[in-house]
Amino acid sequence: MKYDEESFKAQDQESIIQREAIISQEAVLMRYDLEKKLLSQAAAGNYEQAVQILDHFSDNPMDYADFIERSPHDADRRLRYGGLLLNSALRVSFLSTQVPIIYIHILATHFGILLESAPIEYLREERILYRIIEGYCFYAKEYNGIQYSDTVSKITDYIIFHIRDELSLHQIAQAFHFSAAYVNRILKKETGYTTVQYIKKTRISLAKTLLHFDNLTVTDIAAQVGYPDCNYFCRVFKQIEGSSPVQFRQKKKGRFM
Repeated sequence: MKYDEESFKAQDQESIIQREAIISQEAVLMRYDLEKKLLSQAAAGNYEQAVQILDHFSDNPMDYADFIERSPHDADRRLRYGGLLLNSALRVSFLSTQVPIIYIHILATHFGILLESAPIEYLREERILYRIIEGYCFYAKEYNGIQYSDTVSKITDYIIFHIRDELSLHQIAQAFHFSAAYVNRILKKETGYTTVQYIKKTRISLAKTLLHFDNLTVTDIAAQVGYPDCNYFCRVFKQIEGSSPVQFRQKKKGRFM
């Protein structure tokens, strides 16, 4: 029998339409409305509201026949697949928030690796969908309402993406062709921190993220955030957080929120 590509495409399209026809319009609209609300609540940092919306998703398999059709039929694989979709949707939706991209990247990477490689029992026990929402909500809450001018946003982004470097006020000012006094003044005005203070705050904030979401050693984390001397990093961390990096990691093994 000769292969007829056009006929095959027509038949395939017809089968898709037939499959979609069994999904009620009401179920599809409700599902997409809930997804939209969930992403909105997560972007606002409202964890409780977001998980309440997650719990309102229908338990009727027929309402997800289209999803099931294009996802793995095995329930365990479908949990991983659903988690990857949720992680991806949150990652994209968070690009329009004030959460720095580096934190979004760390979260998305962490949960992506976890969903691909962690034992299914662990994913069930951790209620992985709730855990993903929790991680994103934490950072949305941390950065909720922060609005910087374009100039300060560019400076803070520069600091984050050069955090491993030996950053200085002079270096930052030179990168933007500003005077050091001007950079210090506008950063202090909008963030409440001098340039040196903001760099230190950003380094410790990123270190906390890595301690919670990554298995790097404290020495590696120190280097990642611009402290080649691990002992000095530990002293600065304890000065700001009131505990050592190891104590912080142990304390935060459970939940962020």
